[in-house]
Amino acid sequence: MLRLFVPSTQAAGGRVRIKGAELRHLRTLRLRPGDVLVVFDEQGAEHEVRLERVGGREASAAIVATARPAREPPLALVLAPALLKSAKMDLVVQKATELGVARIATVRSRHTIGTGHPERWQRIALAAAKQSGRTAVPVVDPPVALADLVRQPWPGVRVICWEGERSTRLAALPPRADAAIIVVGPEGGFATDEVGDARAHGFTPVGLAPRILRAETAAVVAVALCLHRWGDVG
Repeated sequence: MLRLFVPSTQAAGGRVRIKGAELRHLRTLRLRPGDVLVVFDEQGAEHEVRLERVGGREASAAIVATARPAREPPLALVLAPALLKSAKMDLVVQKATELGVARIATVRSRHTIGTGHPERWQRIALAAAKQSGRTAVPVVDPPVALADLVRQPWPGVRVICWEGERSTRLAALPPRADAAIIVVGPEGGFATDEVGDARAHGFTPVGLAPRILRAETAAVVAVALCLHRWGDVG
């Protein structure tokens, strides 16, 4: 069944209004009055609705049923990936959203190559949230310098993935966490002094595997491991 994102401000009196890109999606699929679909909002509500009218500027639908499904992880996980080339970064945003990250905080480091496209990444995150049945859409932040990111007051566990770390793995970290941030490097990896600076600000360097992973692979693996250890994956 089609799922659309409709802000809670567009739902009132037992009805929802569908506008903008979501209306265009609905019209592309040629849905008509009487058709049933699902909409969700930023507060975790999911509504089954029946279309009443499809106009040029907005569609309206009656709410048939409302639920608050428990599909979001108990771990508030922030993925902080270094910028990658376009298609690779798109992949990271898509898969991290499907897995259940709460936020994607993109970073620039010494060896980053890609450029920032936060508006496109936000659209990718929205599409992935709709496809995967999530009831929340992660926010994608504009890129910031790694040095600035590690100085922010992140709650919970702080991790930086580094291929130079041979002994510490995620299994060595606390067995329970409500929040975590995991930083993953670019194609060229992090410089030693960048890792040292992150360590000085409370980040624990960890290795993901005894092999070298591509940057986009490392980001997806890191998210999956965190949500397996502290969340609801697996």
